[in-house]
Formats: sequence, structure tokens, C-alpha cells
Amino acid sequence: MGHKYIAPWWVVWLHSVPHLGLRLQQVDSTFNPRDESYRESLLFLGLVAAVCLGLNLVFLTAYLACACCCRQDNAVQTKQRDSCCVTWTAVAAGLICW
Repeated sequence: MGHKYIAPWWVVWLHSVPHLGLRLQQVDSTFNPRDESYRESLLFLGLVAAVCLGLNLVFLTAYLACACCCRQDNAVQTKQRDSCCVTWTAVAAGLICW
């Protein structure tokens, strides 16, 4: 009368992604928390996520700086704003997040 465990989609997806160690060599993706190479591959995945988060924060900071510094004066507003730097910063941040 036991129920069979069905893993969520994101667990299946994460296990289908090739696991790489710190030396960029492929590691077996079978769940084995006692295996040092498996733990190393999880550490590598966490480092990649941290680098992407850091880059995203840098682009967000640049976006906010452009949004504050590239604003035109309120007295001389036109219908078209010069928002080129803001647009390209948002595009770059979106590509890094993807």
C-alpha cells in the first residue's frame, strides 16, 4: 500500500542538467550527497548562480544610475525622453537573468 514518489518537474530538470565539478569535468548526476564530486558539482552550480546574481545586481545598479542621471529637467520635458542607456542596461540585465 506504499505510494510511489514522483519528483517535481524542477527536480527532474535539475538532474537532467549536466553536473560539472570545479575542474569543469562532468560528474554523475545521480543523487549521492556522500560523494565528494557530487557535492563539488552542487557547489559549482551555487557559484554560477551567485555570479549571475552579482552581475544582475551590477546591471541593476547601472540601470538605476542611468535612470537617475539621464533624466531631463522637469521644466524642459518633451514627449520623447533620451532613455537609450536605460533601455540597453535593462536589455543586458534581462539577458544575463535568462
